[in-house]
Amino acid sequence: MDDVARLRQQAADAQAHAEKAINPLDKEAWLKVAGEWIKLARNAETRTKK
Repeated sequence: MDDVARLRQQAADAQAHAEKAINPLDKEAWLKVAGEWIKLARNAETRTKK
């Protein structure tokens, strides 16, 4: 699996954790983690296109 795909999978996993979270603070934390994985994936895409 390439880096971008791996990072996007991490984001999807974090999103899934957020959807399962009962505690609103846990959900918010998982959504932030997912957002950070997405940022990393976008940065990796930018680097690979150069």
